[in-house]
Amino acid sequence: MAVTDFIAAIELGSTHITGIAGKKNADGSIQILAYANTPSSDCIKKGAIFNLDKTTQVLVSVIQKLEEDLQASIKKVYVGIGGQSIRSTRNNVTKQLGEDTKISQALIESLMESNREISLIDQEILDVEPQEYKVGNNLLTEPVGISADRIEGRYLNIIAHHTLKDRITKCFNQTKYEIADYFLFAGCYRQRGTDRQRKTLRLCTRGFRCRHNDCGSI
Repeated sequence: MAVTDFIAAIELGSTHITGIAGKKNADGSIQILAYANTPSSDCIKKGAIFNLDKTTQVLVSVIQKLEEDLQASIKKVYVGIGGQSIRSTRNNVTKQLGEDTKISQALIESLMESNREISLIDQEILDVEPQEYKVGNNLLTEPVGISADRIEGRYLNIIAHHTLKDRITKCFNQTKYEIADYFLFAGCYRQRGTDRQRKTLRLCTRGFRCRHNDCGSI
């Protein structure tokens, strides 16, 4: 019987390209519906694609295996980036405020945007994790509503070479499949088997709200 309500994800690893399809149950648990795994060491090295054509072939093969198990077509997939292709760097952004200014959510978002605009040579920011905010002599994780004349945001930026996503996009452009969005799966490497598969799909459903049939088709 064909599956009609699912999300699909692809992990582009240096040893394997892995495909996973599943759904999130009403109780929040993740149900794995299909899994495929194909070696990729002859087209991906240290998380970076060096053979576009070969990567495209493996990518299509993996997604087709998922479609066979699901007995359904896949339109879009979430793409996982991780391993040695990404790294983290810290950055602080300081803003002087008027005397006794109440910190708003808009101000916090402005600090985040300023952090994203930092200049990086040959790199781009994939994701940002706010660490804390220094308000006066206090370090806070939730500063909204507090009055201050100065605030410093401290961020952990996840970065990668600027060609990373471009090469992935070029591979998908040679297929009939689309990229729903990207997710970072570096933390999954400590897990194996079904636990890792569920973790991957949780990253997709948590970070990006996949609407019914956005990734799969009836």
